[in-house]
Amino acid sequence: MSCKRIGENKYRIVVELGFDIFGKRKRKTEIFNGNYKDATLREAELIKKYYHKGERIIINDLTFEEYSNIFLKKYCLDNVSNVTIKSYKQLLSKINPLIGDIKLKKINTYTLDSLYHRLKKGEIKSTRNPETLLHYYRLINVMFVQAVKWQLVDNNPNQNTIKPKRMKSERNFYDIHQIKKLYQCLQNENIKYKALITLAVDSGARRSEICALKWNDIDFNNRTMLIDNSLKVVNGVVDEEGIKNSYSCREITLSNYCIDILKEYKKWQDEYKKKNKSRWINENRVFTSINGTHIHPDTCTDILNKIIKKYNLPKITFHDLRHSSTSMLIHSGVDIKLVSERLGHSNTNTTMNIYTHTYKGDKYKSADAIDNIMDDIS
Repeated sequence: MSCKRIGENKYRIVVELGFDIFGKRKRKTEIFNGNYKDATLREAELIKKYYHKGERIIINDLTFEEYSNIFLKKYCLDNVSNVTIKSYKQLLSKINPLIGDIKLKKINTYTLDSLYHRLKKGEIKSTRNPETLLHYYRLINVMFVQAVKWQLVDNNPNQNTIKPKRMKSERNFYDIHQIKKLYQCLQNENIKYKALITLAVDSGARRSEICALKWNDIDFNNRTMLIDNSLKVVNGVVDEEGIKNSYSCREITLSNYCIDILKEYKKWQDEYKKKNKSRWINENRVFTSINGTHIHPDTCTDILNKIIKKYNLPKITFHDLRHSSTSMLIHSGVDIKLVSERLGHSNTNTTMNIYTHTYKGDKYKSADAIDNIMDDIS
C-alpha cells in the first residue's frame, strides 16, 4: 500500500490486492485531491474495502470459458502431450459455446447432464458418437478434479453425472492366415517395408512408439525391444517425449524371425548411410526419412496402404496391426497378463475390454472339451 504525492494537494493511492489466478499482481489505484491527512484516511478506507478481496472476486466471477484458458495454460503445458492439448482445444471449442459463459462455481451436476444431453442430440456438429461423448466427459472430469485441487470450486459436479456409455465396436484385425499372407507378400518388398511391418505385427507396439525407436533400444543378443519413448507430429511440429506411465514403459521380447529381419535391415541402413554420408543426420533412429531424421508417423500408414493395394489384401489401418498381433497371441493361448504387459496396458481389464471380440472364436472350447470327455466315456 502507498500514498504518494504527485502534485499540489494531489496524491496517488495504491492498494495491493495480491495476485490473480494467472499469477499477475493486482492493484487498486485512485487519484485523490486534498491534503495529506485526508489522503491517508482515504487510503485506510480503500484498504478496508479492497484488501485481500481481489483474488476472491476474480475466482468467484470466473466463467467456465475463462477457467478453460487457465486449465490449458497452467495445467496442460506441464502435464499432457501436445497431441492431447490439441484434442482438448478441439473439445473445448464445442463445449464453450454451450456453457462457457456460466460461472464456474454455478456449474452443477444438472448443468453437466444437460450439456451431455445437448451434445448427444447433436446440437453441436460431430458430437453424437458415444465414444466422442465419452471424450467430453473425461475432459470435463479432469478439469473439475483440477479445479478442486486449486480450490476454485468445492467439489466436482461431474462426479454424479450420467456417464456416457462406451460404444462397443468390432476391432478390425488380420487372423493368423491373413498375417501369413501379409508376410508372404512382404518377401517381395524392400527390406525397410518388411522390417517396419514385421516389427509392428511382432511387437504389437503403437505407431508413435515404433517411430521413436533408436537402435540402442534393440538388444539383438537378448531379442528385446525397449519402449520408453513416443513420437507424434502435431501441426508439422514433432512431439517426442518419454513414456509417462510406468506400465507403458516396457521391454518386449521379439521373435527370432523379427530379429533376423531387423539385422538385415540395419545392415542395409548402414550401407545406405555410407553412400549418403554428406546429407545423413545421425540420430541413430531405427526407421528414418531419407536423410536420417525421424520417420513421419503417417509414412507408416502410407507404406501399409501401398502393400494392401498392391496385393489386394483386406483393408486395415496401421493400428490394426497391433490388434492383429494381440488377437494372434490370445488365440495362441498366451496368458492375458503377459499380453496386457506387452501392450503397455495399465491392467488386464483394459485388454479384456478392448479385445473381447477375439474370444468369440473360442466360445465353443469349453463345450467341446466336455464333448471330448464324454466321447472318451461312451
